[in-house]
Amino acid sequence: MLNVGMGSVYLTILLIVTLGLVLVGYLLGMKANYSREKLSTYECGFEPMASSRQAFCLRFFILAIIFLVFDVEIALLIPYVLTVGAGMGLYVRGLVFSFVVILMLGLLHEYNEGSLDWML
Repeated sequence: MLNVGMGSVYLTILLIVTLGLVLVGYLLGMKANYSREKLSTYECGFEPMASSRQAFCLRFFILAIIFLVFDVEIALLIPYVLTVGAGMGLYVRGLVFSFVVILMLGLLHEYNEGSLDWML
């Protein structure tokens, strides 16, 4: 009888599982032949008014990205605000102050650049 170590058994099982997952991913990712109706946009049963492949307004996209960035930065400030009276050191207060200054400089830059003026 051949003495096979447990490491090679685990390696063989890992290889089989990996190949199985690759095969499943390949089968799920295959392109299907869609008809014209499947590729068209759905607007409550009516024919589409315009093409769904129109150019996206870049100013709206930039404004949405700016909103997300400032939203994440505010979420980073919430733990500090909740623990202000918990004996924070001067170093932590300086870091938060620097963070807020950088945040305000970014907001000022976006305002001067005109990215926040989306009414055009």
